[in-house]
Amino acid sequence: MTRFAVAAAAFGALLAACSAGPADEEAPIAMLAPGMTPEAIEARVARFAPATIDFDDSALEPWEKQVLIRLVQASDIMHEIFMKQVSPQNPEWRARLESQRGKGKEAALALFDIMVGPWDRLEHDEPFLDVGPKPAGAGYYPPDLTRGQFEQWLADHPEDRQAFTGYFTVIKRQKGVLVAVPYSVEYRAELERAAALLREAADLSENESLSRYLRTRAAAFLSNDYFESDMAWMDITGSRIEPTIGPYEVYEDQLMGYKAAFESFVTVADAAASAELERLKDSMRSLEARLPIEDRYKNLDRGFESPIRVVDVVYTAGDTRAGVQTIAFNLPNDERVREAKGSKKVMLRNVARAKFERILTPIAQEVLDPALAAELEFHPWFINVLMHELAHGLGPGFITTESGARITVNQALKEHYSAIEEAKADVTGLHNLTVLQGDGVYDADFVRRAYISHLADIFRATRFGANEAHGRANLMQFNWLWEKGIIRYDPETGRFSADVDRLVEGFRSLATELLTLQAKGDYARAGELLERYGTMRPEMQAALDRLGSVPVDIRPSYTVLEKMKNW
Repeated sequence: MTRFAVAAAAFGALLAACSAGPADEEAPIAMLAPGMTPEAIEARVARFAPATIDFDDSALEPWEKQVLIRLVQASDIMHEIFMKQVSPQNPEWRARLESQRGKGKEAALALFDIMVGPWDRLEHDEPFLDVGPKPAGAGYYPPDLTRGQFEQWLADHPEDRQAFTGYFTVIKRQKGVLVAVPYSVEYRAELERAAALLREAADLSENESLSRYLRTRAAAFLSNDYFESDMAWMDITGSRIEPTIGPYEVYEDQLMGYKAAFESFVTVADAAASAELERLKDSMRSLEARLPIEDRYKNLDRGFESPIRVVDVVYTAGDTRAGVQTIAFNLPNDERVREAKGSKKVMLRNVARAKFERILTPIAQEVLDPALAAELEFHPWFINVLMHELAHGLGPGFITTESGARITVNQALKEHYSAIEEAKADVTGLHNLTVLQGDGVYDADFVRRAYISHLADIFRATRFGANEAHGRANLMQFNWLWEKGIIRYDPETGRFSADVDRLVEGFRSLATELLTLQAKGDYARAGELLERYGTMRPEMQAALDRLGSVPVDIRPSYTVLEKMKNW
């Protein structure tokens, strides 16, 4: 092309750009996936109800407020890292989306931020931007690496097993060779900034146990060894500020289920409400002993310290902010810590109440028999969520393989682990409620209402999608109960009912099944159960289709960002 032709072409492009009028603004943005429309994007954003997440800061000391500021800032860094864990291209894609002009831009940005990436977590990770399918291993592995190739590498290089299957490494291909890169190397720049903020917060803190956790967690960011800081997190006492920050859950790794995602919960504890529930931790050993499995599979030597915290969320970031919002959690996941100290259950009260009022109650009124829906109450549901978290700390943790190797249940079940573990926690928690009823902790009416609330919760969680661990776990429970004739369906009204006594039997039988396969490390059986019971029945789909006006989840906004300006 001649210089004149190049100049003419450039002038033509400039002229076209300058003459673009308001009508061009109505054209959809160029980044949308094929078949995706601005209206479809807006409808997906509308599934998340805006919710203001507030907390009472009136009694906080000046030093506590200053610690919270540093923790919020460190949380944003956790979110930066998690974006890269979802996909290393996420920052680039979001910047491109920000520069777009046209219809659907604001909705696409909102959905990108809700999902932390261009894939819809409620629609089997379907791309809503034109970026192609999501790799099963997210950003933790080379995008073209298959499970078979990963396992073959370990078979050929057994010396790599510990590093490759560990929680805190990224697998990369360098000059045709697979290598495990520690998080402390891969995310060094971000983790150095986060560590500095945690050390500042530790220096400001007047609670020794909180300071120790923050200092050891800062050191862990740079050493890649999280054991000491997990132990210190378990030992936080007397602090109104209850932070949880770092790499924890493995849901994002759908290739192998090994790699931990960065996240952060910054919360303020309610000491009185926590003390009310602390009595339950004294039941943990007894609950383990009365699990519905053979005695040889019970884990009576594990730690049962199990502190319980009722907290109000100040701020969250990373994995927990992606898609569906967390209402409770049970950590740490390190089985060494669980064996030594148990695990801590944290109940996010203000988030849970928002979901109960905005989502669970309307769902129950639409899909359950009216007589059952009328029995819904917040406190039995809230305690049922707590029982779910307590159940994560019960049952098999380590298992011994036929070759004599000692591995975790997570390592044995691989990509099946997350959904199986979530279902196990649900049904074991319900079983434990009936045990506590027999002990006189809860009366029959309270436990009945908890079971009914869980029946409604199955529909709430199934809306998260069959690809999401909690969604698939609840779909499995529904189909298990359906197959046994425990759930009744009225085709005229489209509503569901069940006899609560039979629900008790049905959930207990599933608890036995899941706990036993975990104790055996039975990967094949886990896959069979998910295949058989992890599909959507037309009756369930019809019920979900009627919930179009009910939000799937909340879209939080945090008042701390305004409050910080006055601290």
